[in-house]
Amino acid sequence: MLHKPHRPRFVRLTAENCRAVLGAGAELEPWMVISNGRFVAKQRVTMIGPRGRIDGVAVVGPLVEVTQVSLATYDEEKLGLADDPGRGVLLVGPGGEAKVVASE
Repeated sequence: MLHKPHRPRFVRLTAENCRAVLGAGAELEPWMVISNGRFVAKQRVTMIGPRGRIDGVAVVGPLVEVTQVSLATYDEEKLGLADDPGRGVLLVGPGGEAKVVASE
């Protein structure tokens, strides 16, 4: 999991996870430009952890080589990842789901 000082909540997807979560042939639709070619997509996903879920999580594009999940500390607690971040989260969208586990 990615941790930043201000800890925004978002995901960045690989092409494989984008197909799995948003459906075959789906492309990220830019909604708001951030910087350096990055954008917030119109699509949203749900994050499901061992003890909870968070709906409406922003997807940031463009696609990346390794899926990234950025969470705030209270998100980790809500999802049940505070004690064991290695369990990962399940990303769920209109096309299906993908499991994302923190890299060591």
